[in-house]
Amino acid sequence: SSNQGNFLEILRWASETDPLIKSIFEDSTGNASYLSHDIQNELIHIMSNEIREEISFMLNNNKYALMADECRDISGTQQLSIVIRFVPNSNNSTTDKKHVVKEYFLGFIPLEKFDATTLANNIVEFLNHWKIPLESCICLCFDGASVMSSCAAGVHVLLKKYMPKGIYINCAAHRLNLVINDTSKVVRYMSDYFSIASQLYSFFTESAVTNIYFNKAQIDLGLGEYYFCILSKCSTVAFYFIVQSSTLKLWAITRWDSRWTAINAVVNNFPAILKALSDISEDGNGSRATNAGGLLMHDQKSIFIVTSFILHNFLGIIKVLSDHLKSSSLDYVRGECLITSVIQQLKDLRNDESFNQIYEKVKEFCNSNDIDFVQQYRSYRTTAVPARFQEFIIDSTIGQRETLQTSTDYLNRLYFPLIDCMLVELNDRFSSKTLSLMKSISTVYPSSTSFLNTDAIDEFCCHIGGDSSALKNEFFVIKGPPPQKKRFFEKIRN
Repeated sequence: SSNQGNFLEILRWASETDPLIKSIFEDSTGNASYLSHDIQNELIHIMSNEIREEISFMLNNNKYALMADECRDISGTQQLSIVIRFVPNSNNSTTDKKHVVKEYFLGFIPLEKFDATTLANNIVEFLNHWKIPLESCICLCFDGASVMSSCAAGVHVLLKKYMPKGIYINCAAHRLNLVINDTSKVVRYMSDYFSIASQLYSFFTESAVTNIYFNKAQIDLGLGEYYFCILSKCSTVAFYFIVQSSTLKLWAITRWDSRWTAINAVVNNFPAILKALSDISEDGNGSRATNAGGLLMHDQKSIFIVTSFILHNFLGIIKVLSDHLKSSSLDYVRGECLITSVIQQLKDLRNDESFNQIYEKVKEFCNSNDIDFVQQYRSYRTTAVPARFQEFIIDSTIGQRETLQTSTDYLNRLYFPLIDCMLVELNDRFSSKTLSLMKSISTVYPSSTSFLNTDAIDEFCCHIGGDSSALKNEFFVIKGPPPQKKRFFEKIRN
């Protein structure tokens, strides 16, 4: 192969300007070139150890945050990645920027077992080996998996014995994503809805033929724009159309944004989706026409349309919070306010009037698209409770699929359960203790609205074992008199 690997390729490139490296290729004998794969791996191992020792030296007993996540490499080996974040000492840092939080990757830990005890022990042994002081850790950043997050025997609980100041904070955006995942487990139709939304995307994007039908339907219904253009080149004139239209978006399980964009695309392009599916089922034959007919039947069901409008309303509110939680310049004070605001907005929507407004929009949409919204459920036989349950009080489902027909059904068995589940998950995953600590940390963040707020710093000082009185005095000195205070804030924020 012409590609000899990164190591040799880089060396050959460097040999063009470095005489010493050039001599290795030209003058060394075959068994003394020191370029074998064993030598390469040994050099990589030595360099990685040197880097870890340098990171440990820069840490120098400072406070740090520990980040760990399970992953699988290309060979299928399960491993745990270890990363720490801290502010290097000014004397040790080689960068021009001082007092900046740096993130350092320490390495991977191969895993044979995946229980919480094994993971915690591996982390402790790894950090001790590289002389990373466990007691200096003030934050544990893991994902929301049960093995990590369990309040009874999760990894973060087991590590508390070695890292008493290490508060567990998992990714806020990931927690927000889990809200919808757990919601789909409570409301039975949600899993069906997610599946149909994913199939719509696949149907119209995996085939050029179906995509042409979709684009044509958008143009016919005025949902897309097209421009008549003239191209003149080499005395040849050509006429062509440029079509600009929105597309369906991928529904990904692990990405919150994909949920909003996917539903938003479905709602905005719903008439085009129905027309394209109808045209394909009538014009085509074979599996494509059959699949189009099946999707058309599901999309025209009232429960699919009502669910689309309800989720479009709910997720639109939460998207503002999602965008902020992913921001690289995250302001925890504003984040705490947004979380509280979203919870309050969902509470305010939990009433008949808010649902009726959405329900009226659904009926108007169905009327404008010739959809029979009042679909009576017809069963060939009456659904009855099995005889073995006749003498029991049943307070959960026993296998029958729920049928939603009236607005009251949608209100009590879809709308309210969705809101209730979201509220429970939001309150559970964004606890008041975590939010209050986030707000306290923001007092030392220059871009925060609560920067140098002496009233909010106490909890953060208590967490890191600092002297709150001394820090408050420093705040007063830094801010200075009112005129200087104004100039100071303008300077530091710029």
